[in-house]
Amino acid sequence: MAAEIQGTQPRAPRATGALPRGRGEKALPPATRAPRALIIGDSIAIGYTEPVRELLKGRADVRGIPENAGHTGLGLEKLDGWLGGGDWDVIHFNWGLWDLAYRPGGSKVQGLDKVNGIQTWSPGEYERNLRELVKRLKATKAKLVWAATTPVPEGEPGRFKGDEVKYNAIAEKIMKENGVAIDDLYSHALRRGEEIHKAPGDAHFTEEGYRYLAQQAAASILEAIETSGETQGPPPSSFPGEKGMWFGYDHYGFTVDGRSCLVVAPKVAAAGKPWIWRAQFFGHEPQTDLALLSRGFHLVYMDVADLYGCPRAVAHWNAFYAYLTEKHGFAKKAVLEGMSRGGLIIYNWAATNPDKVACVYADAPVCDIKSWPGGKGRGPGSPPDWQACLQAYGLTEEGALAYDKNPIDNLEPLAKARVALLHVCGGADEVVPVEENTAVLQERYKKIGGRIEVIIKEGGGHHPHSLKDPAPIVDFILKHATSERPEAGR
Repeated sequence: MAAEIQGTQPRAPRATGALPRGRGEKALPPATRAPRALIIGDSIAIGYTEPVRELLKGRADVRGIPENAGHTGLGLEKLDGWLGGGDWDVIHFNWGLWDLAYRPGGSKVQGLDKVNGIQTWSPGEYERNLRELVKRLKATKAKLVWAATTPVPEGEPGRFKGDEVKYNAIAEKIMKENGVAIDDLYSHALRRGEEIHKAPGDAHFTEEGYRYLAQQAAASILEAIETSGETQGPPPSSFPGEKGMWFGYDHYGFTVDGRSCLVVAPKVAAAGKPWIWRAQFFGHEPQTDLALLSRGFHLVYMDVADLYGCPRAVAHWNAFYAYLTEKHGFAKKAVLEGMSRGGLIIYNWAATNPDKVACVYADAPVCDIKSWPGGKGRGPGSPPDWQACLQAYGLTEEGALAYDKNPIDNLEPLAKARVALLHVCGGADEVVPVEENTAVLQERYKKIGGRIEVIIKEGGGHHPHSLKDPAPIVDFILKHATSERPEAGR
């Protein structure tokens, strides 16, 4: 059952008692029309609960327990209180990292010491406790989803890498015997590896790591709701062509208007189906794209690199836009992302379709073909690309020098539509010099009342693109493309 649905029709409310509220959660009305889901787990679950709530807003009333669920022994002691009087439709639960941890002096809650400490619960004890917990959870009549324990990194001070695999195997056996669905958060996290862990040897995750886990958890909860018959909606949209995997997300390759296209789908789409349209170099410095996928954006790409943003490229993009918005219900306004020569197509398409643009993120962008590939300024240009560019535009050398439809020349439609722009550039870029591209565009856009932010990486060249920490880029996009607002203090 696919996890991404639109137009969910929630059921009528039930009368319930007080519901437990998790850490950092905003109070909700005591009764809502959405199906109810409870997340039980340790600090890992606490980390992804709020992003799951955001992803499923309007589709499920997601709650977390008011404390760390710790180990299975603590679960046996406190489970009834955590369940409260809530009539839960789905319970997404995990115990594991605390159980397999080694702690000093026989403590089950304090400190970590895998050299001299004692394991909280042995595999046999873990199995006994987990069986009893599953028995009690099944008595709630909720649809149960077991979340596999996430990876233990090498060098973790109180846990041995590989023990989580043994404990997951025990849990998997119990869940299969009891008909409990399994959310394989272990494999999902493993696809991104150490890059999403908070620090080397730390079992916890970065903010983006928790959002990545939340995509998987939200999809599992939504699937459980669907299969229980609590919600009814149209079948999820699917894409043609070859299906693969990209950083843990479904990846589709197909053609539209005779051009190769890619779509990477989030596990759960955000409300309104926002999307980011990558113009060039798909997969290069993907940190912004991954951050947006974890927030429910789709990522799309159409290969028109050989056309250098000419009118034919714009026509191909028009066809792809129509396909995505009309057939798949994508948001009417796209986030445009252009690196290097990708600046030509994002700006030329945006100037033709200003009402279809949420915002523009351009990274070391080409804004004038005379600068690149022409090499008519300080930069070296690219003679082979220059000849191909002239052919694509149908221009002579003399005509290209007089051409007045470059991005720097055609900004008025964007300013009138109040489209916000963000440029990220290396201050020492010699391939696409800032002074011939971004600086000219910035000055002209501001002069006609346009909104533009520019981040200069002092001493940086044309590469690497993006920012190591993409938070400023992501925050800019969220500000202009969704109702979500960036969190303070990131």
